[in-house]
Amino acid sequence: MSTVVKTAGFAAFLRLFAGAFEPLHDFWAPALMVIVIITLCIGNITALYQKNFKRMLAYSSISHAGYLLFSLVVLSANSASNVLVYAAAYTFASIIAFAVLILVKQKVGSDTIDSFNGLGKRNPFAAFALTVAMLSLAGIPLTAGFIGKYVMFLNVMGNYQVALVVIAILNALVGFYYYFKVIIAVWFKEGDEVVLDTPFQYKIVLLVSVIVTLLLGVYPDLILNLI
Repeated sequence: MSTVVKTAGFAAFLRLFAGAFEPLHDFWAPALMVIVIITLCIGNITALYQKNFKRMLAYSSISHAGYLLFSLVVLSANSASNVLVYAAAYTFASIIAFAVLILVKQKVGSDTIDSFNGLGKRNPFAAFALTVAMLSLAGIPLTAGFIGKYVMFLNVMGNYQVALVVIAILNALVGFYYYFKVIIAVWFKEGDEVVLDTPFQYKIVLLVSVIVTLLLGVYPDLILNLI
């Protein structure tokens, strides 16, 4: 639900800024850039110190809102499609992350990152799905998240916003660290080797979300041409 609300909010902002506020772009763009930088830094730095998986996702979502704001900093013909791509990537990765989190919490009664230790040994499918989600949120190539970040960076680079891109890349590196902490916990740390009780509908949701995440990472035109 949070991803749908966020997407709808940015669609409304885009329509407002590209329409009524467009003549004043040079006036509000500097202030918006400051907001973007603050959003990226606060979201990523706060997420970096979280040991609770759900809180990490919550704070990292702030940084993703900062990346979405790139489409407003530089308004272009591709701004709407860029928002759609990024929102789709974020939505499907979040669905996977929260689905696996629910399964883990139901089994072990905890939602810390340590709760995922050793998940891959007895639950390879859930572990693989969560790994794909973390890679996508981090913006690793061949995932939808990479395409989302790429089109956002390309959008602002078209207006030579080099400083903003550099700051965003540094923040993305911070994101790599805390997303990969989850992957390391899943595959490389010793845990209780808990077997998850994964209902059939969860398996379908995870499978579809993984396929879409990887498919958009390889064939982004499937969604880029929708708008």
